[in-house]
Amino acid sequence: MIKQNCNLIFLGAPGVGKGTVASIIANLTNLEHVSTGNIFRNEIKNKTELGIKVQEIVTTGGYVPDEITNKIVKNKIDETIKANTKIILDGFPRTIDQAKFLETIENFEYKVVELYAPESIILERLSGRRTCSKCAAGYHIKFKPSSKGDKCENCDGILEQRKDDEPSSIIKRLEIYNEQTNPLIEYFKNKDKLIVVEAIDTPENVADSVLKKIK
Repeated sequence: MIKQNCNLIFLGAPGVGKGTVASIIANLTNLEHVSTGNIFRNEIKNKTELGIKVQEIVTTGGYVPDEITNKIVKNKIDETIKANTKIILDGFPRTIDQAKFLETIENFEYKVVELYAPESIILERLSGRRTCSKCAAGYHIKFKPSSKGDKCENCDGILEQRKDDEPSSIIKRLEIYNEQTNPLIEYFKNKDKLIVVEAIDTPENVADSVLKKIK
């Protein structure tokens, strides 16, 4: 296991592969992968009050408000500080206001990694994703097709496209990202915290590039 002494924050447009690369690095190191997206999806699945609010936003391609996200993230970071563990934070911050909130959390040191890929590649990756309606297994019509066509290989459930993976939602999400998050990249760059890694290669190779650059 590769020991890392600093927390990492992953930035990058939707579909750039932040979650996949973060999971690979988590398996290779002592870092825990913390995804705000997974937290939100669990809330939606459990139909909590928060989950219902989040679902309304996500299905229209929007982002969850800061007051909700900040609370969730701070609770998790406080847990890791008490346990003396390090994390990869995937999905936060998305705005300069969120970054400034992060700076108010004591004893949380971090490096920022931006994963970059052209918009055409992101559209292909996201619009081709399919999820089993029964067991939630993931597929891709080009990169990981099911041998059973539009059915799941595991349980024969119908493969569906998430609403936020439809082209119109993707374009809206990218527009929001460019408007809100690109300034954040400049913000961290000016603070000399930013490490840029091209995310066109396989997730394994991208993860390897990240580990080499953060040494």
